[in-house]
Amino acid sequence: MKVISTKITPLIAAAALAALPLAAAAKPDAPEGRVAVVVSIATPPGVTDAYLKAEFDKAVPRYQAIPGLIRKYFTIEPKRFGGIYYWSSKAAAQAWFSDAWTARAKATYGSDPVVSYYDVPLAIDGAKP
Repeated sequence: MKVISTKITPLIAAAALAALPLAAAAKPDAPEGRVAVVVSIATPPGVTDAYLKAEFDKAVPRYQAIPGLIRKYFTIEPKRFGGIYYWSSKAAAQAWFSDAWTARAKATYGSDPVVSYYDVPLAIDGAKP
């Protein structure tokens, strides 16, 4: 599997922070070993944000069934799309983002996905709106 780390832009950093869980309790969360993963893929020519959003909606049941996935945010940036994932363990994340997953993503979208892993030593709830 090809894992690429890139310079973190403020947008990606803010989005990664938003991926932390929104637990009902106000106490900190993040049992040892949890990780956040940020994935970014170049949007193929001619693919619109509306199309991506419709595909995200269709993909929800598949992601809800992934072992170890706690939360997923679907993301759209100018010329890129992807997700922010919160996993119960790095092993669970790596099982999903396998060499086969990378090959499928490249075959489907025409470019290598950028996959970055982050340890999550602590997660908190923010102020409620």
